[in-house]
Amino acid sequence: MTSLDNEKIPVDELAAHFDLFDPVHSERLWEVLSYARSSCPVVKTDADDGYHIVTRYDDVRAVLEDAATYSSVQAGLRGVPIPQPPLTEDPPNHLEYRRALNPYLSRSFLARYEDDIRQHARELLDELVPKGRFEFMTEFAVPFTSGNLAKVILDDDNKERLARAIRLATEISSEGRHEAFFELAALAEELLHERAESGSERDDVLSAIIRATVQGRPLTMEERVGATTILFTGGLDTTKAALGNIVKHLADDPALESRLRNPDWVKGDLDEFLRLESPITFMARTVTRDTEVGGCPLHAGDRVAIHYASANRDETRFEDPAELRFDRGRNPHAAFGLGPHRCIGLHFARLQIEIGFQELFKRVTSIRVPAGEQVKSATGIVLTHEYLPIEFDPAE
Repeated sequence: MTSLDNEKIPVDELAAHFDLFDPVHSERLWEVLSYARSSCPVVKTDADDGYHIVTRYDDVRAVLEDAATYSSVQAGLRGVPIPQPPLTEDPPNHLEYRRALNPYLSRSFLARYEDDIRQHARELLDELVPKGRFEFMTEFAVPFTSGNLAKVILDDDNKERLARAIRLATEISSEGRHEAFFELAALAEELLHERAESGSERDDVLSAIIRATVQGRPLTMEERVGATTILFTGGLDTTKAALGNIVKHLADDPALESRLRNPDWVKGDLDEFLRLESPITFMARTVTRDTEVGGCPLHAGDRVAIHYASANRDETRFEDPAELRFDRGRNPHAAFGLGPHRCIGLHFARLQIEIGFQELFKRVTSIRVPAGEQVKSATGIVLTHEYLPIEFDPAE
């Protein structure tokens, strides 16, 4: 289907065939979701052998808080290449994974990495800022985030292997190279074997994965590899997307810069950016028993796409939902998920965003898209920019 053909299809007809992975369909994403919330809140599409899209905030919350009825084992709408705990676990195993990992992804624990994250940002900007312009996503957001993940998740003394992990993560995020995921999994297995055999009692994420138990048993190597790779790849896509989305707003509205130069912006304004443009737009669940949501009957085995981005623009929950509104006060957005599967890496993401902009604003001001350039965006699982060139003035 061409973009022109897509424009001619009535919205109710398009909704019945809407493919969340189709870039042409995505050109009308917000129109379809708005139609669904007002007229048909749980859309049944025949894409990918059929699935339901849950679009209203209250229905999204209901699904996410009912793990018994909606299983996370296949949390990817098109499946997952390997089990990726805790993302692909249901209770009670899910809670055991979270208990093992939560202490190592808390803000207090991550504070030990703040200097490393800050230095990494400075080194990247040392190369980029003197040019007067650069492509924000591939030259800053991706290497910044992947480097931080390599340090915090892998914390490997082998610099060559860390560099390989960063390269593979970049290929997964920027190029979509499917094979790179399995190469990253092999690298994780290599490191996990090495760490386990050494008997090292390090106090970090990787050692926590090795020490973790589920139902009284140690994790299998497949489970350890899955946990390592989902922390790495999931953390990369979400954070780099959020960085890019915020920079695009800065380029469109220069008045926002003064807000982001206020250190308190991460306590409230950041949540409004995340609400408006949820980096992860949807995840999937499998219905385990006959039920209903939003007045729509569902049957055991049905696949459900929980649309976080749609919930965050629900007119019954948020006034002027398609606008940035920094006066909302309480902002219970679903950008990090809701319920027991709320994003385990949210503190790490927020810390990177905070430091990234602090270091950027020490060096530049008046960020803008160069004249004649066109930003290229993508909508699928991740709401992001694929090409975001920026220029700027030196900060005084």
